[in-house]
Amino acid sequence: MKSAIHSISLSLTFALLVLALPANAKDTGCFPHVQQIAAQKAGEAFVKTPMMKVNTGRITYDHYQRIKFLGNQTFWRSENLPFQLEFMHPGMHFIRPVKLFTWEDNTAKPITFSKKYFDYTEVKDLKLENDEPNMDFTGFRILSKLGRSEANAPYNETVVFQGASYFRALGQDQRYGLSARGLSINTSLEGQEEFPDYTQFWLEKPAKNAQELVICALLDSPSLSGASRFVIKPGKSTDIEIETQLYPRKDSISEIGVAPLTSMFFHGENSPHQYGDYRPEVHDSDGLLIHNDDTWKWQPLVEVAYFNVQSIAADNLQGFGLMQRDRNFNSYQDLEAWYHARPSVWVEPLNAWGNGHVQLMRLHTNSDTVDNVVAYWKGETGKVPQRLHYRLSWRSAAPDTHQLGKVHATRVTNRAVDSLPGHEGIIRFIVDFNELPKLKTAPKAKTALRGSGKVKMAIVQENPYIKGWRVIAQIIPQNCETPLELDIELTNGGNPVSETWSYPIPQSLCNAQ
Repeated sequence: MKSAIHSISLSLTFALLVLALPANAKDTGCFPHVQQIAAQKAGEAFVKTPMMKVNTGRITYDHYQRIKFLGNQTFWRSENLPFQLEFMHPGMHFIRPVKLFTWEDNTAKPITFSKKYFDYTEVKDLKLENDEPNMDFTGFRILSKLGRSEANAPYNETVVFQGASYFRALGQDQRYGLSARGLSINTSLEGQEEFPDYTQFWLEKPAKNAQELVICALLDSPSLSGASRFVIKPGKSTDIEIETQLYPRKDSISEIGVAPLTSMFFHGENSPHQYGDYRPEVHDSDGLLIHNDDTWKWQPLVEVAYFNVQSIAADNLQGFGLMQRDRNFNSYQDLEAWYHARPSVWVEPLNAWGNGHVQLMRLHTNSDTVDNVVAYWKGETGKVPQRLHYRLSWRSAAPDTHQLGKVHATRVTNRAVDSLPGHEGIIRFIVDFNELPKLKTAPKAKTALRGSGKVKMAIVQENPYIKGWRVIAQIIPQNCETPLELDIELTNGGNPVSETWSYPIPQSLCNAQ
C-alpha cells in the first residue's frame, strides 16, 4: 500500500512540475527540456547506466594516457566559436558512457562517438577496429581563451566533466586541483555514500561573440534525479553559475550535500612531520573559509589519524570554500605538480538555503594521489531541497567581499620537542596575519578556547617580512579526550580587523608528551 501511495505521490509531483515549467520554454534554452526528463525519471525505478559493450579494460592506464585528442578536431572549431570541445575516450575505469547533445533552435542533436577525434599512433598494439560501434564518450573538456581578448590568444582547457557528477575548472594561470560535484548523498555516513551520475549533457551552441557557455545536464541516482544548468564564464577567475532542480525517488534521504568540493591535503606548514617528503608542503587546498552573517572564519586543514567529520553551524551562509592561499613556489618545491598554482573554489549561494551546517570531512592519507578532504553544505536532516542555485568561483585570490585581514600562515609547536623553561605541557600556535586594514596602533589578539584547558595571554608581534602581524598563543590542555578548539582574531580594541582563525586541535597533538 505504501509503495502505491508513493507512486501516486511521485506521479502527482511530476504533473505539477511539468505544469510549473515556463510557458515560454522555447526561449529558455535546454533547461526546461531536461527538467521534464528528470521529473519523469523520478517516477520510474532507477536503472544504472549500463557499461559499454566493449572490453574497455583492455585500455590500460598507459594506453589511456597515450590516446590523444586531435587538436584539429575540436568541436565548433570550423565555425571559429569562442568555446570549443574535446571529448573523453573510454578506458581504464571510465567504462560508462555519457550522452552528449548540442542544443540549437530549441532542438537537441546527438554528438556521436567517432575514432576520427583521436590519435592512436602511440597505441598501435591496441586493436579497436571492431569496437567503434559500441563505444561512446565518457566526458568532455571545454576550451576557451579564458577571457583574453587578443585575437591570437590560445584556447585553453577551462572545464572538464568526467566521472559520476565530478567536474573541475581553471582560471588564468592555474593548474587543475580540487574538484566539484553536482551533488553528494550520505557522504559522512561511512559505507553508505551514494554517487549520483551526470548521464546526459546538452550544450547550447554559443554565438560568435559569446562570453558565456550554457550547459544542461541530467543527474541520476537511486535516491533522486535532477536537472542542472551551468552558466560558465571564463576569465582570470572562472565563474560557474549552477541551478539544479531535484526530484526525489525516496521519501527521505539521510544527507544531501550541496556544492560538494573534493580536495587533497597531505602535509603543510602546520604538520608535525613531512613523511620523508623532500617537498615542504603538499596540498591542493590549505584551509576552509566560511562567511556566515558578518563573520569570516578560516580553519587551516590538518591531518587526521583516520576519519573525521566536523559540522560547523551556518544558518545565514554567505559563502564557503576550500582555498589554496599559499602561492609561493618555495613552499612546495614541486616543478611537476605546481601546487602553488592550484585554484581555490568559493561557493556563493544565490537563493535562500535555510538553516544548516558546513560539513568538513577528512580522511588520513599516506600520499598525494588520494583526495581526502570533502566540504559541502548540509541542510536539515531528511529534507531534500527542491531548487539549488549558487555560483562556484575558481580563483587564485580571496573573494572580493572579504576585506578583513587574513591568516597568512599557521605553525604549531609539539610539546614533545618543546624544551624551553616553563613550557612543559604547553601547545603553542604561531599564527601570521596580513592584509589588515590600515591601523593607527598595533592590533590586539582576542582568543577563545572551547574544551577543557587554559589559554595564556596571547603575544602580538609585528612581522615586517609579510607586512603583517604574528600572534603567539599558548594553551594548556586539561582533558585530551574531549574536543578542543582555539579561536584567534585581531581587533582594533573593539571591532575585528581580521577573520577568525579557528583550529580544532588534533588528539595526537594534545596527547604528545
